[in-house]
Amino acid sequence: MKAKRKAVFFDRDGTFIEDRGDLRDPGEVVFFPDTEDALRALQKDFLLFIVTNQSGIGKGRITRAEAAAVNAYVERRLLEKGIRIEAVYCCPHRRDEGCPCIKPNPYFLHQAERDFDLNLSESFVVGDHPHDVTLAENAGARGLYLLTGHGMKHRDELPSGRIVLRGIREAAAWMAADGYTRRLERSGALEDAANLLRQGGVAAFPTETVYGLGADAFNERAVARIFEIKRRPRFDPLIVHVADREQLGRMVAAIPDPAQALIDRFWPGPLTIVLPKKGHVPDLVTAGLSTVAVRMPGHPLALELIRRAETPIAAPSANPFGQTSPTTAQHVLDQLADQMDQVLDGGPCSVGVESTIVSFAGDRPVLLRPGGLPREDIEACAGPVTEPSVHAGSQVVAPGMLPRHYAPQTKLQVLSSSDVANLPRGSRMGLLTLNEVPPPGFFAAVEVLSAKGDLREAAAHLFGAIRRLDRLNLDLIVAHTVPESGLGLAINDRLRRAAK
Repeated sequence: MKAKRKAVFFDRDGTFIEDRGDLRDPGEVVFFPDTEDALRALQKDFLLFIVTNQSGIGKGRITRAEAAAVNAYVERRLLEKGIRIEAVYCCPHRRDEGCPCIKPNPYFLHQAERDFDLNLSESFVVGDHPHDVTLAENAGARGLYLLTGHGMKHRDELPSGRIVLRGIREAAAWMAADGYTRRLERSGALEDAANLLRQGGVAAFPTETVYGLGADAFNERAVARIFEIKRRPRFDPLIVHVADREQLGRMVAAIPDPAQALIDRFWPGPLTIVLPKKGHVPDLVTAGLSTVAVRMPGHPLALELIRRAETPIAAPSANPFGQTSPTTAQHVLDQLADQMDQVLDGGPCSVGVESTIVSFAGDRPVLLRPGGLPREDIEACAGPVTEPSVHAGSQVVAPGMLPRHYAPQTKLQVLSSSDVANLPRGSRMGLLTLNEVPPPGFFAAVEVLSAKGDLREAAAHLFGAIRRLDRLNLDLIVAHTVPESGLGLAINDRLRRAAK
């Protein structure tokens, strides 16, 4: 019997095009920068649809023909990029008309289910209004709420426990990872891992940043095994992963307003916040500090595992201490296969570098570690952040702050193109570069992080590229820095620490 197809139903405005009110002219359409890549990735596994409420028609602000012209333009533009929208469903009614097709009524979803032989229980609705999430639930699908468009404006209206994501890029990564989560649910492996953690075991699991090596944060014996497996010094604190606000409340004593603003805007996601801890949080987790580092991972498998384990999970990266971080399950198995109780394969990590860490232990927020959330985004939400005061003998207050970290076995040097030209010939060298293609024959191997110079793509590929070069028995890995903006700050930080 042929399997039913999965689908994604997108609200149009504010989800993959900017919400500019009632659009009557295709020239007013502006696509979000991530739309094309996100939709292209999704259509490998999903049929794509648009479900849009154009109440401006019912209110007399635009005509049906104008709305249809905009919809046709959106379809045509996407098709030119190789992205097929199967159907556009447009409700022209005002919300007070009580029509059967207006959101959150699942009228159009059931029509698509019949016409395209869909499995709605494996499908998603993506939008920037609580009605989109309710629409999904009313149809037996799953809703993803985006903070683009009117997302921030209406977030307080969203029922608790719903998935909130920054934008369409994060939504596409979430849906890709959800497939792995479903398979592990069906096999029983996910429930086995949750039971294992409840009983004091140690398991590796994916997040959107890197794979983590996790244990119950309140079980000191289990946490001690993490340090033993990684050969991690006890003075280096761990990050605790939570699945919801209730678990956060079990860890922290207070949340200042700027920290709460970051939580509201960027959780779940690649942001760790350091806050005053509650007294029952084990000193082993926090290296004896009065603060604890906490984050809510933006990966469906990680969140479901933490929920089922019913406890916050302490989890550093699942690799020997100081070495290159793992971004696939195979990376974990290559280094730690016989030392932990279970490894959950959740696919490749979409962000690829560790979380950004911001401390609220003092009067002003401090950026302790650059990572998967750009500094610019943090400061736009919570105001300026300062640099940590680092001097010889200063205490490590967050993971990833030691001078040497993330390092391959092969020597790595950060060099400019002109410096490389001065290196002695005869060595077998590999090159790690953003998008520069060197002359043939100079390097034994070259890893290009992003042919189009996309720093987010480069971050996702960074640790995998370092690992591939490290396996080639080279004499030296030469790395070029990338522009020092956005995720470039995190990429350059990892390269410099790997080269120490």
